Amino acid sequence: MRRNGLINWERLCLLAPAFLLLLLAFALPLLNIVPEAFGGDAVGRFLRILGSPYPQIIATTVRISLEATAITLVVSFPLAWLLSRASGVKGLLLGLLVLVPFLTSVLVRTFAWLAILGQRGLVNGTLLGLGLISEPLPLLFSEPAVVLALVHSSIPMMVFALVSVLRRIDGRILLAAHTLGANPLRAWLGMVVPLAIRGIQSGVIIIFLFTMASFIAPAFLGNQRQQMLAQVIQSEIETGADWAFAAALGITLAVTATIVVMALSSVARYFSRWQRPGSSPPTLPRQGAVQADKALLRKSIALPTSRFHIPGFWHFSARLVEPAYLGAISVFILLPLVVLFPVSFSSADVLIFPPPGYSMRWFEKILGSPEWAAAALTSLRIGAVTCVLSLVLAILTVLGFGRRFRFQGAAEALVLAPLSVPAVVFALGAYLAFARVGLVDTEAGIIIAHTVLVFPVVYLVASATYSSIDPWLSLAAASLGANPWRIFRTIVFPLLLPGLAVGALLAMLLSFDESVASIFLSDLSVKTLPRKLWEGIRFNTSPESAAVSAMLLGVTCVVVIAGMAVVLGRRKTALLSLQARS
Repeated sequence: MRRNGLINWERLCLLAPAFLLLLLAFALPLLNIVPEAFGGDAVGRFLRILGSPYPQIIATTVRISLEATAITLVVSFPLAWLLSRASGVKGLLLGLLVLVPFLTSVLVRTFAWLAILGQRGLVNGTLLGLGLISEPLPLLFSEPAVVLALVHSSIPMMVFALVSVLRRIDGRILLAAHTLGANPLRAWLGMVVPLAIRGIQSGVIIIFLFTMASFIAPAFLGNQRQQMLAQVIQSEIETGADWAFAAALGITLAVTATIVVMALSSVARYFSRWQRPGSSPPTLPRQGAVQADKALLRKSIALPTSRFHIPGFWHFSARLVEPAYLGAISVFILLPLVVLFPVSFSSADVLIFPPPGYSMRWFEKILGSPEWAAAALTSLRIGAVTCVLSLVLAILTVLGFGRRFRFQGAAEALVLAPLSVPAVVFALGAYLAFARVGLVDTEAGIIIAHTVLVFPVVYLVASATYSSIDPWLSLAAASLGANPWRIFRTIVFPLLLPGLAVGALLAMLLSFDESVASIFLSDLSVKTLPRKLWEGIRFNTSPESAAVSAMLLGVTCVVVIAGMAVVLGRRKTALLSLQARS
């Protein structure tokens, strides 16, 4: 029996590699945490977690994560709305504003805040120069600094989660609300926000899981009072003091995150309950019930006469609010990345902004360093192999699912499962499992971990491209006698190629900049660039790491701009060809 052109066993053969990878390199490492945590003196281990200072660390982790998630939602929602309504050059610029930081390493973005918030950084240097303060403010090593860095890293993910839902909202509802007398704030809170509750729920859960698993920002920008649970897990693994206790902490982190996510989902379901109206028919009014006066519907609405409700005032205010917001959010997103460039050319031995002088010595030191060159080459090799493996698995999985698959929803949930697990929990499980088979501190182990993390992203891109291909093309080719391989080679693959190119770019960049798994799984024999950068930032306050970060950012920008130029060139060529034919 055939289904969608594929025999059942053929479909299973196509899906087998991806599910085998997820079983052996994702599910088993996660399950490996459980016996490690509950073996031996498990009771004493968890009683230790209940004792000081771990309850305080757990509370701090949840508090900082909720604060960062709430601020990210408030800051990102207007940007997502503007991006969902933008087109042309404006849409392109807003997309770049969101995309460029997302393709930059979390280590790079966090390191930039050291140059901004340090005692001799941008903020203190500016305030001292203006005479507003007499001595530097203690901005670093505080909870606001950690929250600020987490919000900066989370904005792109929140925008991507919101914009797909906001695009489906008819913008005319705001006009309708305005004609009924609602001011813009009331229209947004009463109409747009409830309609976007699904996207809000998705974005909030993604950002909360991301911030719960973060240890880079608290390690660089916090102090002992701002320790987060992922930071403690990373410290336990790095010192090798107690693997079983680290596993118990990992389970504690996963359980805590699950409880909070369930609570957030319950709140989201409460606010979206009106979107699922009951199926029971409306009941007839009881005898003697007071009927509504329908004549009110024909009366004109008395709009408020206060100057704060004049339509012209709101229109004028809206014209000012949007540019002010875009200017502020652009500065917040891009400033940490821009600051890296002057700091990387500094002649000083420590991070100072503005630099007292400019020099190329840090770039010369990096380019002449065998350690930095070896780390970069290692990351390139790992990224290239991860890219190829992710593309092959994505193509096989997309073809295996086809267009109609009975269990596709559940199967896709399994494929996307690595995106819903805190990265530090997966890295912990991978470390414990790979250590048993000799894959820790090897390129093979890091490639496997990167493929698990990157493959779902490439699959999403490939799946979206495949769904846009007209199925009648394949059916027409089959009716003319073409076999499945020839159909794929001559029709499906060429049409799938643009999506695969985007997926390859994302896979390479995500693998090259992946920090959590690289830090956990590399040490002495294998040092990736994120691992080397992590050590440089932790143990060295010179602008050397700023120079590396600036080079990484520059390469990312060049790759993104080149990719956009190719896409725009192809669109222009296609448009000219269409005009010539017409």
